[in-house]
Amino acid sequence: MRRRKLYIAALMAAATIPAVAYTLDWDRIEFWTGEGTCRSALVVQFQDNGPKAAYVWGFRWNPEDYADGQPSGEDMFRAIAENNEDLLLFTQYTGWMGHTVDGIGFRFPEAGSVLDHLAYDFEGASNDERVSFDYFTPNSLMGQTSAPGTLTPVYCRKAIAEARNTNIIEHPINARDYGYPAYDYDWWQPAEPLDNSQLRWNAGWYDGYWSYWVGGTDFEELSYSGLGMTSRKLSDGQVDAWKYTLLDGPVTGAVRKSGEQNPPRRIDAGTGASEQWHALNYSHTNTSTGVAATASDPDATVTIHTLQGVHIKTVRKSALTETLDALPGGCYIIKEGSKATKLIK
Repeated sequence: MRRRKLYIAALMAAATIPAVAYTLDWDRIEFWTGEGTCRSALVVQFQDNGPKAAYVWGFRWNPEDYADGQPSGEDMFRAIAENNEDLLLFTQYTGWMGHTVDGIGFRFPEAGSVLDHLAYDFEGASNDERVSFDYFTPNSLMGQTSAPGTLTPVYCRKAIAEARNTNIIEHPINARDYGYPAYDYDWWQPAEPLDNSQLRWNAGWYDGYWSYWVGGTDFEELSYSGLGMTSRKLSDGQVDAWKYTLLDGPVTGAVRKSGEQNPPRRIDAGTGASEQWHALNYSHTNTSTGVAATASDPDATVTIHTLQGVHIKTVRKSALTETLDALPGGCYIIKEGSKATKLIK
């Protein structure tokens, strides 16, 4: 049998293969912030080895409370974070367009704080060639006007400590103070991998980033936002959804060793990385994700399709490996029930 290399690239739903669709139910939202006649929702989905869930918060508001009659996505995110101990926002002022979402943390009610584990790796950030910010000599080509030098880790540790009062980490190395921001979010990680059954954290810019999706309550109709959260204006009944998106670089669940540019990926792509939306978790508990955990049945059948959705074979799971070995190299969709997995052989 020839040696095969099989990589799980992403869990996905092909256009010809039906995926589970989710529609937000306003009446099921348990965590509300604000008062008013209008309502919006914030949804957050992590990429880690934790429960497959998209967590939901509600936001009530009145048009007359805002100068232009509409709050921004940033207004909602900040208000909800400040009002809910389970949500942690990491943000940075990056220029005239406002703030970015650098990282998001979440804790279940019985867990401690993500802040207890979070660390900033200054050596790793300052040695990362992808980070154009110069911590010691201003990079004038990027518009940087000053440099924090060896005080950088002091400022960052202080920002983490101050977030205990606000649930918001304000990145101190920002464009307001230095003319250009340090896009070093990949280096703000837990000192050790988190127990994702209790605590969750994703932060990044180069290895992965928080993608922003906006629209109504039907998640199949959400569109990728062309604006950041500061520029995005909410309307009554609208949803802001954030999903951590992996890029080509490696992703870790803990601070990388200084100088280590390509550590092993710590997210289990088979169970943690997904391009589709997960079930909406309104109660923010481990047991209410809406996704039933089922034992793997080797006698269950799966179907193999081309990337275009053309059916190739239906086989038992126990025979899947052997069947794939006999197929030509290429990209295939493996479907089991409502779940579809993209496989590159």
